[in-house]
Amino acid sequence: MRMRRNFGTVAALFLGASLVWACAGEGGPSSTDSPKGGANGAAGRPDGGAVGNGGSGGAAKPTSGAAGQPVSGNAGQPATGSPGQAGSGNVAPPTTGAAGQAGSGNVAPPTTGAAGQAGSGSVAPPTTGAAGQAGSGSVAPPTTGAAGQAGSGNVAPPATGAAGSGSVAPPATGAAGKAGSGNTVPPVTGTGGATSPPASTAAATIVPLYTDPSDSSWNAIVAAKMAHPKVNVIAIVNPADGPGSAASSGYTSGIARLTAAGIKVIGYVATGYASKTAAVVEADIDRWKSFYPGQLSGIFFDEQSNRAADVAHYRTLSQYAKAQGLSFTVGNPGTDTDPSYIGTFDAMLIYESAGLPSTGQMGGWHSSYAPSNFGVIPYAVSMDATFVHNARQYVEYIYLQNDSLPNPWDSLPSYFADLLAALE
Repeated sequence: MRMRRNFGTVAALFLGASLVWACAGEGGPSSTDSPKGGANGAAGRPDGGAVGNGGSGGAAKPTSGAAGQPVSGNAGQPATGSPGQAGSGNVAPPTTGAAGQAGSGNVAPPTTGAAGQAGSGSVAPPTTGAAGQAGSGSVAPPTTGAAGQAGSGNVAPPATGAAGSGSVAPPATGAAGKAGSGNTVPPVTGTGGATSPPASTAAATIVPLYTDPSDSSWNAIVAAKMAHPKVNVIAIVNPADGPGSAASSGYTSGIARLTAAGIKVIGYVATGYASKTAAVVEADIDRWKSFYPGQLSGIFFDEQSNRAADVAHYRTLSQYAKAQGLSFTVGNPGTDTDPSYIGTFDAMLIYESAGLPSTGQMGGWHSSYAPSNFGVIPYAVSMDATFVHNARQYVEYIYLQNDSLPNPWDSLPSYFADLLAALE
């Protein structure tokens, strides 16, 4: 069936570790004008430590102290101390401390601590801690921690936590962190990490918008799309059974309004059920591109033949449109067609008739292919959310129209916003 316009209207992103001995050190971190008979139809689808410096070269050491430093020249170091400092170059560092740092080059770092950092070059880093960082170049990083980072070049990163970088394997869980760069495996759970959002499961609709841009239907389709942004809306525009003989300023501004709302716009061409030569149809495609440069997303091939013998002809036309930058192509036999057409167009409209299509008309051999290959555009029907729900398992592009012959495509149904809601 042929989807023609009603004239006067318009269509639609190692650190190395070393043991250092020093004097002082610091830990590091178709429309239809009239009914047309025939089989063909029309329209288209860490760890822990704290903060301090080491004393130098002492020979005798105080056994306790609140805020002083060890006597210089001693060979030992403080055994305890709250805000004191650990001597650099010691064989064994302090075992406890609230605010000191482990000396650089230590064989073993502190085993506990609240908020400090492990010394660089340590053989083993602290095993627990709330908010510190593992030393760079460590053989094994912290195993737990709430907000720390795994040191770069670590063999194994924290098992839990939020934000390790450069790890061989990232945290297995976490609420808001990102997988470190260079990770082999990203986090498997998390609510705010840098994982891709799930794809929308909304279906889509192809609308024969064969009205003039000044018609209220253009404002209505824009408003509905903005209210239901997840639904892919494709509008076929049709000035004069094709692009016409010249560009229209009304269409230029109208198409701009549609695209600004997120609607994909494709241009209408009639193919005469393969009776029109490729040169004639390609000339229409050229006019669309010339009249509305950069504004269209593709071409709608109305009056598509459903004969297997014509597949090569339509494949040539579809490939020509894509070569012109009109990358989304829709064929409209308006009825069942041959499986050999799969891949010729991005989608085909397999039903354009009065009344709703049956499950058999949408299923059958079509069920062997992705629903994105098919669409239906029944007219003279009421809004039926149950039908839309069921049809989505067979076809991706679903349009319902309450208007009827002689031209069901010269209006937009009053329930269009409800249709988009059912397609979400």
